Amino acid sequence: MDYIRVNKVLEWIVIKLRIPWLGTAILIILGTLGTIFPFTLFYGVQLLFGTAATFIALRLHGAIYGFTTLIAICTLGVLFAGLVPNSFFMIGAHTIELIWMLGWQIRWKNGSVMKANAAFWVAMLLPVTCYGYIMGMNLEELKYTYMHVAVTSMVNALIAGIVVDFWITNGELKSKRTGTIPLTRIAFKYVVSFVVVVSLVLLSADSRRQLGQINNSIVSNLKHAANAVIKDLNEQYLTEENMHQSMERYHHLLDVNVIILDQNNKVVASGLDTLSVGEYLDINKYRFLKPGENSILFHSGDVYYSDVLTHWKQASFMYEADVTTSTPYRVFVETNSANYYKRIEAIYLTTLQSLFIIFVVSMIVAAPLSKKVVSPMKRLTRMTGSLPRLLFRNGKMDWPTSHVTEVQILIGNLRKMADVLLEQFEQIRRDKLTLEDRVRERTKELKNSEEIKRAIIDSSIDAIIAVDLNGLIIEFNPEAERMFGLKREEVVLEKEAPSLFQGASCMEIKEMLNQCEYIRGKRHIIVDEISGIRRDGSVFPIEYKIVEIQLGNNETLYNLFIKDITERTRAEEDRVRHALALEKLNAELFHEKVAIQEQRDISEQFIESVREGLVMSDRSGTITIVNRRIEEMFGLGDFSGRSIVDLANAIDTLVLTADFNLVEQTRAFLNGELAFVETEFIFNDVEKSVFSLYMKQMDVPGKNHGFLLVFRDRTEEERLNRMKNELISVVSHELRTPVATIMGYVELMMMYDLPASQRQDFMETISSEGARLSSLLDDVLDIQRLDNEGMTYHKTYVPLLELVEGVAEQWNMQSIQRIYVHAFNGDFFAYADQNRMVQLLHNLVGNAVKYSPGADRIDITLWEEKEWLCIDVRDYGIGIPENVQDLLFTKFYRVDNSDHRQIGGTGLGLYISRKIVEDHQGTLTFISAPHKGSTFKVRLPKQDELL
Repeated sequence: MDYIRVNKVLEWIVIKLRIPWLGTAILIILGTLGTIFPFTLFYGVQLLFGTAATFIALRLHGAIYGFTTLIAICTLGVLFAGLVPNSFFMIGAHTIELIWMLGWQIRWKNGSVMKANAAFWVAMLLPVTCYGYIMGMNLEELKYTYMHVAVTSMVNALIAGIVVDFWITNGELKSKRTGTIPLTRIAFKYVVSFVVVVSLVLLSADSRRQLGQINNSIVSNLKHAANAVIKDLNEQYLTEENMHQSMERYHHLLDVNVIILDQNNKVVASGLDTLSVGEYLDINKYRFLKPGENSILFHSGDVYYSDVLTHWKQASFMYEADVTTSTPYRVFVETNSANYYKRIEAIYLTTLQSLFIIFVVSMIVAAPLSKKVVSPMKRLTRMTGSLPRLLFRNGKMDWPTSHVTEVQILIGNLRKMADVLLEQFEQIRRDKLTLEDRVRERTKELKNSEEIKRAIIDSSIDAIIAVDLNGLIIEFNPEAERMFGLKREEVVLEKEAPSLFQGASCMEIKEMLNQCEYIRGKRHIIVDEISGIRRDGSVFPIEYKIVEIQLGNNETLYNLFIKDITERTRAEEDRVRHALALEKLNAELFHEKVAIQEQRDISEQFIESVREGLVMSDRSGTITIVNRRIEEMFGLGDFSGRSIVDLANAIDTLVLTADFNLVEQTRAFLNGELAFVETEFIFNDVEKSVFSLYMKQMDVPGKNHGFLLVFRDRTEEERLNRMKNELISVVSHELRTPVATIMGYVELMMMYDLPASQRQDFMETISSEGARLSSLLDDVLDIQRLDNEGMTYHKTYVPLLELVEGVAEQWNMQSIQRIYVHAFNGDFFAYADQNRMVQLLHNLVGNAVKYSPGADRIDITLWEEKEWLCIDVRDYGIGIPENVQDLLFTKFYRVDNSDHRQIGGTGLGLYISRKIVEDHQGTLTFISAPHKGSTFKVRLPKQDELL
């Protein structure tokens, strides 16, 4: 919970920092603190971090915020620390620097802050030198000031560059984030950062060391002079009478000024012209140059980063002698910095010049170095960008190379991937041609079936009207058109179609239907006392039969079979006279109606029984036919009567193929832009099913059928193709070796007259390879039987111990390992197929021999448990890695034996062995440790009673 709260607080802070004025305010505070509390490299040389905040504000928020930050930091710095020498000069220099950075940013929008700043200070070297020469400034002091400001600014630019790159990749809004930084800039930045930080640490430490040596030298000289003065006091060579002359003598001989104070710190004698006898000396004006024991006092003006050399010129050092005897005086020895200034000046200038040169040189060296490192990655990026175009055109790809191991591995992997994609693209093209032929044949069959159904309906002598559950007429045959005087287009799917009947109401007809039972999904009634209404309003008597049919998806269809019985009413006498003939005719008509209905049902069942998913849409985009296979394929529910665009959109949301857009293709068909499409896509289900889609305009003259969509599930075909290729690859590889060996020895025996002993050796080798070939073919045949569930077993009571010993003896004669058999407590009779048990043992022992080339033994252990007969085969070989143990019993799988390439096999033995054991109601498992060996455990059920 605490971790979540901290993350929320950090996220809130980052959101607030995206506000320009708030982020600028925080940068102003941090920059002011970095100016007021600088970082001291060594005495008098300080790094101020105000310009880093200015660079960050300029880069992230723009020119207004950058100059606002500079003005605010300078103002706050003056308010807190006051004006220092050269303050206005420094403010002007930083302003010019910021203007340069702004121009650089305008010219190169995403340019490096470090490069821009370094270029500025290199470019300013000559103008600053000319300015100092014209103004008559001291060259050394000008050089120190320039180098110090330049190094400080470049360090600030380095910090700003790191912060800006971090913010670009982590701080900006995801919708606006550029997201990436060129690898060249990253390499350049870290190379320069490493060199600069190491140089700062080492040069600062060296400068501190040299200043420490100067301090020790000053202490040593002053202490020597102080000891001489104390010695003169103790031996009374120095008295009140000769103090003035002694001061001059000490100055000439020891190059120091001696000051003698009384108990009240008043001057008794002084070698300094600025101190008169009787004057009070305030020791508090002096401070320790280096705190610690035997340190010296130091006096000069305040220390500023811009005038430290002037400060050292004016410096003086004072040392208080350690008076051991009882004397009323305090003795001080004083000297100025003239003797040490050159060394001090050289330390400061050398350090800053070195830092400046290292900074510039590191940038110059890092730029080509970073480009050299990342150039293979750039070429690889361009190559992968053009990969789809090259694959489509089967173009040649010029792959780059690299001396970096990881980059070269990446190039190799991409190259393999491109080869696989090319093979798959060619395979898809061939499959597309095959599928097109099959869909064309299937479409022709569907078209013929539809034409037959339509011909039957059109040729019926009865009026046939089909009505759906909503009361819409969906079928109106030519006899109905003649009988009612209406055209088919006037009533089919028309909500306001003319009334065709009078007499019984719809509710009465439904109540009569409810009294009947369904027979094979149908029920029917014959309604009397009902009349038909023609177009002109005339009424005529009809014979009205309604059949209710239950379809799939809880849909109901009403078929109306209508006869005009006007002639029957007019000629009742003729009807009676010809009753028998009419009865026969009615029977024939009934059979014809049944045949028509059966044909209709056959057509509907045909549509529902095909393996392909079928969808038919009219030209308005409404789905008229959709079979159950569509719902089984995609699980999207019933779309009958709905828009074809809705179905296309539902399928598009679950498709993984990037360039597949069924909605666009459907709309193109509706707009008449396309007449035929054939494509393929991958569906986002558990199996990642592969579907092919065939779309065809239904060009039937005078019919409003729209277009047809045929979906075919090719997932199983893809899986069978992979299995077929895998079988061919493994079997061809394993067959090639024994066949080549046999052919080679046979050719030698045919070409040369060989000695009998050598011919015998050749014949034994041919026999061995033939047995190997026979074993391989047996494995393949066993796989075929297992896949077809055709393997038969002839079970008897089998003595397992004798079988194990026999197999072990056979392998002992041909393997370098010794097979040891261990049996415990039991008679070891199993109810099993003896030949299959021998095959099982040979497979397990053969694998143990093959995969333990360096071992000298294999152990087979037999024992009985309460319900099981147990056999363990243990080897001491290379073992099985943990990450592939789940695949061990898979067809054609072989353990990676790259260190033992002489180990062959098809990968079928363990698959067949487990199937044999499981068919005997047993189990086959294993345990293994890499480089220690494996143990395969066979458990067969015991038979308590004789079968």
